[in-house]
Amino acid sequence: MTKLYTFLILAAAASAPVIAQEAVYENPKGLRYIGTIEDQRINPACSYLSRNPINENAFLWTPVGSTILYTDQSTGGPKAWSWVCDGATPSTLTKQDAQVEYKTAGTYNFPAETVTFGSGKKTYAPDLKIKVGGVAELCLADTREWINTYALGHQKYSDINGVLGGANKLDIEGVGNFYMMPGNEIFLDGVNVYLLSKPTKWPEGRKITITVYMSEIDPSTGSVSFTAPLRTIESGSITLDKIKTKEDGAYVPIVGGAVMPIRFNEPVDLYGKPFIFISVSGWGTDYTKEDMTILMDVQPNQIMRPQDAQNILAHNSFARLKGETDYLRPVSFYGGNYGSFMICPLVRGYETPQQSGIANVATDTAASVKCTVSGGTATLTGADGAFTVYSISGAVQYSGTIDAGQTSFDTAGWAHGIYIVRDAAGNTAKFKV
Repeated sequence: MTKLYTFLILAAAASAPVIAQEAVYENPKGLRYIGTIEDQRINPACSYLSRNPINENAFLWTPVGSTILYTDQSTGGPKAWSWVCDGATPSTLTKQDAQVEYKTAGTYNFPAETVTFGSGKKTYAPDLKIKVGGVAELCLADTREWINTYALGHQKYSDINGVLGGANKLDIEGVGNFYMMPGNEIFLDGVNVYLLSKPTKWPEGRKITITVYMSEIDPSTGSVSFTAPLRTIESGSITLDKIKTKEDGAYVPIVGGAVMPIRFNEPVDLYGKPFIFISVSGWGTDYTKEDMTILMDVQPNQIMRPQDAQNILAHNSFARLKGETDYLRPVSFYGGNYGSFMICPLVRGYETPQQSGIANVATDTAASVKCTVSGGTATLTGADGAFTVYSISGAVQYSGTIDAGQTSFDTAGWAHGIYIVRDAAGNTAKFKV
């Protein structure tokens, strides 16, 4: 009996799997949909980046002063760890996980982690970079967990409904992306919207409008509001003849593609605005008259999990139908298959001067409403109709009507600061009091 028992123990030991000794760590948590962030040990503080050259081949962007966590996932019985963290404080550690702070703007290599095992040492240093501060073009996927199956295309909603743009037959008037900002010390200077190709036909005077909204989280329900009239931060339009291609010197992510560049007249201060929604609207629905098609980011063969399908926070791309004022229709409901539109914010840290390195953008063509202030009186010029003035926090400060192209109103007693005026057509301008 004793011999049999010994044999069973030896047999079990012989069949136990051998775990390979590997040094590896998890990438920092990038910002993604807030309803499904699994790791709460440290707040995510990074945004994914596009391949625009201004990003200097970096994978993640984070503001100056961010604290970032690199989590060890080494296997095979590690006994000790050491880290060399380029550009970070501290620059070296001997802990299992590396929690570091990036205090200086620059583009840095991901850390090198050396792990000690019983039989020797192994080092892991991924070929990735993190950009700290400076200017950056954020990736459209920065609110969603990164998956390595991304492809670029013009994903059809269906063979019947066509693609978004001039061939759209679903009466979709606007689409947009929900973004989480990685901190408060950020300015938004503009937006690039990427297209499958440069349009060849459109109605005379056609403009596409990009609008930035401040989204709000309801703490009681966990829901997020994208309602269009709520807290408009900035808006700008571009005529289709201003669309650029590689031949014009612009960066585009695919061969034959194009970019619709918007640069705001004044930078948008994102302090206190962690959740923003950027929409694109203005195209028609008659494919015989226009052929503008928005480029989509497609994850082939990815099926949305049932628990995500009904969780509004698990989506980051939404549509608005004709006659609607909200963007609460996830594009995946139309067969977008986890699709996300190429709407990419251009941001910079507070330490970086305006227009420093921001390329690939055009002058905002929506300056049809202007406001100047002198001696406590604001003079507003623009198209006739109603207008509203908002404080920088989004509160309504004043409402009125433009008549014969101009009007004036009293600003005496207003708090000093920046205000935003929005006309009936959605055009905006900023002015200081």
